[in-house]
Order: sequence, then C-alpha cells, then structure tokens
Amino acid sequence: MFFKVLIIILGVYLLGKLVIRSVVSWFLGDTANKMNDRLKRQQEELARLKKKKDGHVTIHYQPKSEKNFGKDDGDYVDFEEVK
Repeated sequence: MFFKVLIIILGVYLLGKLVIRSVVSWFLGDTANKMNDRLKRQQEELARLKKKKDGHVTIHYQPKSEKNFGKDDGDYVDFEEVK
C-alpha cells in the first residue's frame, strides 16, 4: 500500500513537471522568437541608417534639455562680495 501511494505521488510529480516544462518552454519560446525578430529588425534599421555614401554628411541634433530646479533641490547661500 505504501509503495503504491509512493509510486502514484512520484508519477504525478514527474507528469506535472513534464507538462509545466513543456508549457513554459512553449510560452517562452514564442516570446523569445518575437524578441529575436524585433532585435533583428532594429539591427537592420541601424545598419541601414549608418550606411553612408562618400561625401555624405549626416547631422543629428539633440535638443537642449531644460534644467528645472525645485525648492528642495539645494540650498541657497547668500554671500557678500569682499573687496
């Protein structure tokens, strides 16, 4: 009786492990394929943008960032100029 219960528990454990492993690998495999395709498209786009012709100049501008300071961002130190 003890061995029969032990074998059933072991069988259920191994079957559950197999099912969970196959479901997780199927789900992650699909997700990994999507991520791989997205990365490949990004790399192709980057390679296309970096391909330059002789004498061709490309300038990419970055907008200046506005520096906004709040009241709690630092201490104000009052000073007097000494001559």
